Amino acid sequence: MQLAKFFLVVIGIMLAIQFSNWNDKRSEVKKEIWYLDNIADDMFYQKNGLLDLKTSFEETLIVSKNLLLEYGKTKSYATIDSLSKKLNQLMLTYNYPNIDNTYRELLSSGQVSLIENKDLYSEVIGFYLYTSEIDYQFKTNENRVFYGEIYSILIKYSEIDLIDYTANEDLLFKDEEVQDFINSQLSTTKGKQELTNAIKNKIIIVSDYLLTVDESIENVDRMIAAIDDEIDTLK
Repeated sequence: MQLAKFFLVVIGIMLAIQFSNWNDKRSEVKKEIWYLDNIADDMFYQKNGLLDLKTSFEETLIVSKNLLLEYGKTKSYATIDSLSKKLNQLMLTYNYPNIDNTYRELLSSGQVSLIENKDLYSEVIGFYLYTSEIDYQFKTNENRVFYGEIYSILIKYSEIDLIDYTANEDLLFKDEEVQDFINSQLSTTKGKQELTNAIKNKIIIVSDYLLTVDESIENVDRMIAAIDDEIDTLK
């Protein structure tokens, strides 16, 4: 009788331990799902940012190419309608949407081991190394190439447009004397060469960016699909 009670106690303890282990495991799985789900959400928002960026780049290319086409017809920038406004559009810069909040939190929390699928985690690491590198390239190009070689030329041959930044019409004036000066500069061979090269360089940079954005969107879609599959497996 005593032996039977002993075995019952042992079995009860073993079941309690097993149940506790099961609860701990289930709690870890819930945390894993939470991290994976939020990483996928970050990637979803990143994709939205990339799609907006793609639209902006496509619009920039249209403006840039149309400027060169118009110039090619008359060999004159001074006759192009709304030249300053169009050059203002080419002065816009955009940041690469590197959204990695959840990934950084996972690293800082020291709970990387929660992601049991090591192949998937390696892909996540590779993805964020890739986006970090692209973010760095964007910033480097903007600082060295755009602001170093292009921006100074664009602003030299245009007036800054405040239409989107003020409701005060008195601030939207055009200085005819300044316009005459800009046109006189653009009538020179040097002026034409500088502005043409600046527009062409803008096209080269944005075209490269557009290829990178398309590649990034493909990577985001692939990663979201992989993470969703893993979450379905864990549930």
